[in-house]
Formats: sequence, structure tokens, C-alpha cells
Amino acid sequence: MPTGIRLGYKIKYNQNKTTRRYLYNNKWVPTTQVPEIRKKHRLIGFNYMNTERGCIKECVDGIFKIKDDKRKKKWIPEMDKKGIWLIIMNHICRMKEQFPDSDGRLCFFCKKPWTYIKRRNDGSGKTTVTLTNFSLDRFDCTKTYKEGNIVCCHISCNFRKGSSTPKDWRIYIEAEKELKRINEME
Repeated sequence: MPTGIRLGYKIKYNQNKTTRRYLYNNKWVPTTQVPEIRKKHRLIGFNYMNTERGCIKECVDGIFKIKDDKRKKKWIPEMDKKGIWLIIMNHICRMKEQFPDSDGRLCFFCKKPWTYIKRRNDGSGKTTVTLTNFSLDRFDCTKTYKEGNIVCCHISCNFRKGSSTPKDWRIYIEAEKELKRINEME
């Protein structure tokens, strides 16, 4: 196992050379348990994740990330990360054309600007999500992430749409028309 010194701590790597452990208080611990590194990561992460690139990168990476071995990812993207970035940039260009006074960073559903604000920790260990933040959504939730099915939106619009499908929307619209007809008859 390779070893070395970093930030004044002895380090060692696992056999795959992917995980680094630090000798801290005579125990081998992960990076997250070394106070100096944790503080540095928090500062760098906060500054980077509040940028457009950092926030979008986190969102795009989340599409490709499998959470753990027990839960298999249901929707495997049919395109690569570059293709998704291209969809985002094309969306911005289309919105700039449609709304010339904007910077093009507008939600597909409500047409309001999105934000790039890092999740905040309220001190209780829980993090709060900014509902106007950028998100990627599958327009039709019965299909995977692929060309023609990915839209840029707010987290709140993504939550509101939920798992409804275009077929559901048509049913709701028909039901609304029927309800109006019933109310007019009364």
C-alpha cells in the first residue's frame, strides 16, 4: 500500500489507490475526519458549488451516480455528460431568443430565472434546498435521460411535476374541461 505525507499527516491508500486515509490521533481515518482538511473542503466546496458551473456539474453528475450497491439506478442515461451539457447550453440559447432581456437561464416550465445556491446546513445536520435552484428533469418520467426528454427547470417545478406523465396532463385537462362544463350547467 503506497504511503506518504500530506498536510503534516501520514497518508496511506487502499489497494485500488482510490481512497486516502490519514494518520490522525494515532488512528487511520478518512479525509472527512481531519479538521484542517474538512474546513478547507467546506470553504472550497461552498465557493465552487455556488457557481453556475459547480451547480450544473453537481446536477449532471447526479444523473450518472448510482447511490449505493443495494439500489440499482432505474434510469440509465442514453447519452454522455457532454450531450447533457449541450442540451443545457442550447436551452439557454433558446430562452435568450425567446426572452431577449434575460440571460437565458430560465425554467422550462415557469419561465422564471433559476439560481445556483449551495445547500445550507441549518446547524441541526439537516440541509435546506433552494427551490429556485437549477435542476434537470425528464419531461416524460416513463422514459430515461435522453435527447428530447431532458429539460432545464427549477427544483420546485421538478418537484411539482413529480412522477406525472404527459398522458396524465391530458387527463387532467380533460377533467378540468368537464368540471367547467358541469359548473356552467348548474
